[in-house]
Amino acid sequence: MSQQNGVISKEEETLYDRQIRLWGMEAQNRLRKSSILFIGVKTVTLEACKNLVLGGIGRLSIYDPQPITNLDLETQYYFNESHVGQPKDKVLAEKLAVLNPLVDIRAVSSLDIAGVDLVVNIGHSTGGWRQKGVKSMLADAFGLFGYIFVDCLDAHEYIEEGRVRDAKTGESEVVRSSKVAAYKSFEESVAAKVSGGNAVRLARKYSPLVFVCQALATMDEQVPDGELSQFIKTALAQRDLPPGFVGDELVSRVEASWGTEFVPSASVVGATLAQEALKIITLKDMPANNWFTYDGLVSEGITCTL
Repeated sequence: MSQQNGVISKEEETLYDRQIRLWGMEAQNRLRKSSILFIGVKTVTLEACKNLVLGGIGRLSIYDPQPITNLDLETQYYFNESHVGQPKDKVLAEKLAVLNPLVDIRAVSSLDIAGVDLVVNIGHSTGGWRQKGVKSMLADAFGLFGYIFVDCLDAHEYIEEGRVRDAKTGESEVVRSSKVAAYKSFEESVAAKVSGGNAVRLARKYSPLVFVCQALATMDEQVPDGELSQFIKTALAQRDLPPGFVGDELVSRVEASWGTEFVPSASVVGATLAQEALKIITLKDMPANNWFTYDGLVSEGITCTL
């Protein structure tokens, strides 16, 4: 059953009561009329889509015709032995539909963005969304690590809420203000030069991991085994970073994690991905601008602008 048209029904009010109390009817109505396209199915996809479906998104489209393998069964918890060989997007859409019959969930055979409000690429970017005027996100989770990149175009309007206390009565009231945030394109971000002096000063503004994740996000094709560290170091050398800012130990840990999935870390990244997507759609609060990285070894998620 689709919930994209009309006003919120009594059934929806009951189902989404708690979140309507949190962000209001206006935001919930935006969510129920929205359409998001996910490209690529991994563990991080499952977690993000689950949260969006439970939240009451209007339409969720999933594209990944790759067949499910036995290896997928180890981490992608919606799949079982009977699904091996079937398309990932079709099986995931069927499983998600059970969670919320009010959401229009479909596996799609092409990257048609007509009517799509947000495109989410998992693992690699198919590119070109900014040029088509569509907001987009790029995310991945590998081993203990993960990242999210957000591009809300040149002018993303959102609503910020705060409380103001009346000096006479002492009572506070909620004040809503409209804001606008500008976002960089992916190409601008990964080429941006940073300033900040030495490694210690730069570390106060940026996590070294974000530059490693940027390098990984630019890979057009799979790097042969044993060559990922060199690929990362070559990419970092072009950024004019201070000596020692990105340590060899971090690069080695990332290389060891690359190509693997660890459900707890992927779940954190997936939940954060859904959270930021909800901000984009509902216009409540500013979405991350523009990178989020997660290091499961220290259980630390950091947002920065590049």
